[in-house]
Amino acid sequence: MKITMSTVFIVGTAGSGKSTLVSTLMEWLERNQYSVVTVNLDPAVEYLPYIADIDIRDFVSARKLMRKYKLGPNASIIAAVDMMLLNIERIREEVQALEATYILIDTPGQMELFAFRSTGSLLIDKLSSDKTIVIFVIDATQARTPTGFVSSILLSLSTQFRFNKPQINVLNKIDLLDKSEVERILLWSEEAEELQNALRIETESLGKLELSVRISEIINIMESLSKIIPISAKTGEGMDELCREIEQVLRTYDER
Repeated sequence: MKITMSTVFIVGTAGSGKSTLVSTLMEWLERNQYSVVTVNLDPAVEYLPYIADIDIRDFVSARKLMRKYKLGPNASIIAAVDMMLLNIERIREEVQALEATYILIDTPGQMELFAFRSTGSLLIDKLSSDKTIVIFVIDATQARTPTGFVSSILLSLSTQFRFNKPQINVLNKIDLLDKSEVERILLWSEEAEELQNALRIETESLGKLELSVRISEIINIMESLSKIIPISAKTGEGMDELCREIEQVLRTYDER
């Protein structure tokens, strides 16, 4: 009997904790008797907190391209991401051959070089299974101010628009914030008026205030902030809720 495979892409800015989340999520799923395959798509990563079953660095390495073609860091990552497409069919075949219940895919650290280039969308489409979701990782330390929060949500919206997949937003690193700070961020995500008031207090220039408030209104209209799951990939806090949300989103595929 063929296993139904679900693919989970982990996306977020550099330093948001994507790789740590892949490791923690993998451990949680395996403890609950799910088979898991991990895929690293970051050609420039130096260290991974998990052993990748499939590693893009076995096919293309940003560091090697940097030395070979005398490229800068960003140029070498761009070249490496573009070269991934040359090996994508082989990677896809290896993923499918492993027949796991969950495929966890760790995306490049420099999100803007992946998510906002056509290559990124092509890679997402090529590696997607019948059931695919994206987890967007918001760094709680960057979202503790109203403008930082809005900036993070705009990136999340851009990713959802680019990839056109069901998406779950998580607020990672809550272990680094006071409980009151986490509650305030979650309140901003649930109450547009609270976010707008916070923006008014923080913003000094009129022009910036008007722009910030208009952006918050657009976010509210799009209803993208209905739920942000607070987690700590480091301590494991919130993983039960995240996994319940993953399973709930995946069940919607069966209802279509």
